[in-house]
This record gives sequence, structure tokens and C-alpha cells, in this order.
Amino acid sequence: MNRLAIVADNLIGANDAGVQFSKFGFSTQVILNHLDLVNHCNGVDVVSINTNSRKVSPEVAYDRVYQVGNKLLKLGFERFYKKIDSTLRGNIAEEIRAMMESLSLTLAVIVPSYPAHGRIVENGYLQLIQNWGDSSVPVPVYYIPSVIKTDANVPVAVLGLTDVRQGEDTLAQKMTELHKAGVNLITIDAVTDEDLRNIAVAINKLDIRCLAVGSAGLAGNLPIAWKAAGQDHMSLRQGTMIVAGTLNQVTAEQIRAVLDCPNTELIDIKCGIIYEGGAAEELTRVLCDIGAALAAGKIPVVVIDTLLENRNDADALGLSERVHKFGHIVTALLGQIAKEAVERHDLRNLVISGGGTATSICHVLGITVINLERELLPGIPLGKASGGSCDGLYLVTKAGGFGKGNSLRKVLDSL
Repeated sequence: MNRLAIVADNLIGANDAGVQFSKFGFSTQVILNHLDLVNHCNGVDVVSINTNSRKVSPEVAYDRVYQVGNKLLKLGFERFYKKIDSTLRGNIAEEIRAMMESLSLTLAVIVPSYPAHGRIVENGYLQLIQNWGDSSVPVPVYYIPSVIKTDANVPVAVLGLTDVRQGEDTLAQKMTELHKAGVNLITIDAVTDEDLRNIAVAINKLDIRCLAVGSAGLAGNLPIAWKAAGQDHMSLRQGTMIVAGTLNQVTAEQIRAVLDCPNTELIDIKCGIIYEGGAAEELTRVLCDIGAALAAGKIPVVVIDTLLENRNDADALGLSERVHKFGHIVTALLGQIAKEAVERHDLRNLVISGGGTATSICHVLGITVINLERELLPGIPLGKASGGSCDGLYLVTKAGGFGKGNSLRKVLDSL
């Protein structure tokens, strides 16, 4: 396989896209700092680069991704994947344009669908599947053409489900015809994994050099299109801790399910104490509780206490204000807790929920590379850390809103 470069705008995205290739046997490395690209991309099939550009200005995001694209071209990469958020957060249009211009590509095929996590695209609209009792309803969120172009005069074509389900050859032909007609951006509908497979195969059949753009959903079907095979499973050593720094209620439900397991113990971080300047005292207490749990043969489940609190509309505004004011302090504390727990107790498995939390922990631990091994559940990868004092530490990373109620329990079962 020609070497593939994935460019993602945050760490969680770099991980969950990269693992789609490692689970098919491709050696895959996640590079946490885009400035380290040249130092860490030798000897692997796939590199997944975190540009950390989701929350910067559009101009900074464009420049950062453009520079990464230039480096990738000089390093001899021939396949490229622009990982985007499945709910279209971030500087989507600017980063696609930066990739295309830096790599001299004239076609981008954009498919953000991720059916495994309730994100589908139909008639050009990104829709989120919402569960209401025993039924589910797709709720339109964005019209994709309006999101992916920086200029109102840029033409964007939409290929619908009828086009996708006519077969890979017909779909590839339609994309080629649109490109010849001067269309450089094509978004394609997909509501099932089979739709994504058809699109992936069609992209592979194109004679045009193109940029594939999407979530981990499309990424997971590209190795199938390349006729990759063979998932190499491996076993992990014991010594596990879960850290959740997100406030997403999907993770809250997963934490509650995990705590039903007899070998887990909740260790909640008292945010009120931190807000009053007691971070150092809270660090000491939490580390003591972690040590006691591990000594008793249990899995510490470290969460911020506001994650599991009942909320009402009156609390929501106050909570949002506190997160905005103190969030960076709490995130830094979670990183320090993880570092000291790993070093004191020789932890082997660290399960992290929340993008900011994952980034902070990796930074404090001095991790520079994550070698991806396999995908435990859709969008939830497992990798081995490299760099700092924790070489060999296994990391499981999960976006706050990813997974179902029992996902973390399944993760623990697989370790």
C-alpha cells in the first residue's frame, strides 16, 4: 500500500480515524504535535497527525494544515485522508481547502456520515439520529455544501442515495463527470455502512488524485476497499484506570453502567474545592484514593463530580460559566492525576473520555506518539504510548459523546 497520511484537527479524531487502518494490520502511528511530523513518520504504513486546529481561528487553521500538507508531499506520501468531525465542528472548509491547495489536488469527496454513532447524510443534510422512546428520528443539523465551501461562488455537487446504490462503477463515473465539468467539491449521501463501503470502493476506482474527507465512518471502509485483511488481536496486562473529564451525558450514562461492576470504584473530583483554590489538596486526596482502590484490586473510575450530578435549566448556565472560567485548571489537574498514578502504581491501561482530557494527559505524560493497535468499539481505539516516562502504556480514548450506555463496560471486558 502507498503510505497514507491522515490529518485530523484534534487528538480524538486522529486516534479514531487511525485505528480504522491499524485494525486491518497496517502499522499506524498518531503524531500528537504536527511540528514533530518529520521526526516520527518513518517505517509505518499510516500516520495520523493531530493539527490541534479545531478551536483556532480559520486563518490559523488554514496555515497549519497547509504547512502539514507541504511536509507530507515532501515526505513522499501519496494517499491522504482529511478527518473531520462527524457533527461538522471546527474549521472544515478552510482545512479542506488547505489540504487541496498544499497537495495540488483538484477534487475532494466529502462524506461525514458515521452510522454507528447515529450520524447520517441524506439529500446533502447531516442528520443526527435522536431516540424517542422505542423509535428514532433523524434530525437535520447542517446542509453540508454550506459548510464545506469558503466562497459562495464555489460549486458543490451532492450525490444522493440513488447514485450511491447504483454501484461503485456508476458512482465513480458520476464523480469523474462532475470533476470534468469543473466541480471540485462533491458531498455524498450515506445512511448505512454498506453505503460507506460503496463510496470507499468508488473513490478507490477513480483515476483522479482526490482527497477523501470524512469521519471515522468512511475511514473504516477504505482499508476494505484496498482489499486489506487480517486483524491481529493482542492481549493486555492488568492495571487499569478510567478518567472522564467531559460533562457529556453520554459518558455519564456509561460511567454509571461501569460502576455497577463489582471491581470498580468511583473517585470523584470535587470541583467546588478546586474553584476555591484547593487543587493541590484535591490532588493529594484523589491520588490517595486511587492507591487504595488499586491495592484492593479495583479499577479506579476518576470523574469530575459535576458529570454525575442531576441538572436543571437553572444550573446549566452556572455550570457553563464555571467550566469556562475554571475548565483549564480542572483539565490540568486530571493530567497530573494521571501522570502520578501511572508512575506510582505502574498502570498499564488508561481509559480516557473527553478530547481535552486526553490531550492534557498525553501532554503531561510527555507522550509524543501513539502506536494504534485495534478498535475496541466503533470510534474507540486502543494504542500504545511512546515518549516520556510511560513507554508501553496502553491508551483507550473516547470522545465524550461517543458510544452507547454499555460501551465502557465493553471496553473493560476487552482489556
